[in-house]
Amino acid sequence: MKFLSLLLFMCTGFFTFGQSTSDSVSLQLLKTVVYTLANDSMKGRATGSLEEEKTLEYLSQTFHDLTGKKLKKQAFSFMKDSIKYHSTNAYYFQNNHAKKTLIISAHYDHIGLGGPLSLSFTSNEIHNGADDNASGVALLLSLSTDLIKVKNKQVNYLYVFYAGHEIGLYGSAAFYEMLMRTNKFRSIAAVVNFDMVGRMDPQLLKLKCMRSPELDSTLQAIPMDNSPFTLNISDEEKLTTLDTKWFVEAGIPCLNFTTGIHNDYHKTSDDPQYINYEGLANIRTFILNLLMAF
Repeated sequence: MKFLSLLLFMCTGFFTFGQSTSDSVSLQLLKTVVYTLANDSMKGRATGSLEEEKTLEYLSQTFHDLTGKKLKKQAFSFMKDSIKYHSTNAYYFQNNHAKKTLIISAHYDHIGLGGPLSLSFTSNEIHNGADDNASGVALLLSLSTDLIKVKNKQVNYLYVFYAGHEIGLYGSAAFYEMLMRTNKFRSIAAVVNFDMVGRMDPQLLKLKCMRSPELDSTLQAIPMDNSPFTLNISDEEKLTTLDTKWFVEAGIPCLNFTTGIHNDYHKTSDDPQYINYEGLANIRTFILNLLMAF
C-alpha cells in the first residue's frame, strides 16, 4: 500500500481542467483501481461470491490508505430464484456539521462468469466489468481524497459502495431501508451516482446525466466553457432503473452520470485496457466542481 500512500501525499486538489501533478496522480489512481477490480483474479465480482468479499477488502484498505478513514459495512441478505445471497455494502459518513447530506455512490459488483446476464456468445467466462462498474468505483474513491480534505461546511458527504446491483438493485434497496429505519444521518439533500463512466467516446466527448429537474440550477452553475466534453442531460425516468431508484421514488433529487452503453457491455470484453482514463480524469474534475456547488 506504499503506492497509495504516495498518491495521497501528492494529491493537492486542483479543481481545474488541464495537466498538473495532481492530474497525473489522479489518473494513476484511477488506472490502479480499475485494473485491480477488473483483474481476472476478481472473477467478475459476482454478488455473494468470495471475490466480492475480496473486492470489498481492497476497497476498505484503499479508502483507509487514501483518506485515513475507515469504511463501515452493512451486511444484508436476500432471496432470488430460491437462492439466498449474503452480501455487503460499505459506506463512510463525512460529518462536516452541515444541515444537509449528499450521498455519493457507485456499485462495485459485476456479473461474475456471466450466466443469463451475459451478452457474450460464451457466457461461462470471467466478465471483468472494467467500465461496469470498476470505473464508477475508481471515480468515487478518487473524489473522496479531495472532499475529505476540503471539509465543505455547506454539506456532509455519505460515500456508499453498493453490492448486489447487477441481479436486482438489492444493495441500494438495503441501504435505503437502513437510512429510513434508523434516521442515522442528516437530511439527505440529493444523491449523485456513478455507473459506467469509463468509456467516453474520444470523438463525441459527451458525459450523460440523468437528473431530477430540481437539480437543474446546480448543474447550470458549473462553467463548461473550458470543459473537454459536453454534458448531455436527460430526464429522470432512467433513474428508476439504477441504484437511485429508491431515492428518486421517495422524492429525493438524484443525478446519475454515465458515458453510456457500448459494445462490450455485459461481455467478457469489458476490460481495463479499453477505458478512456483521460476522459475519466476530466469527469472527476467536473464532478468535484459540481459537488462543491451543493
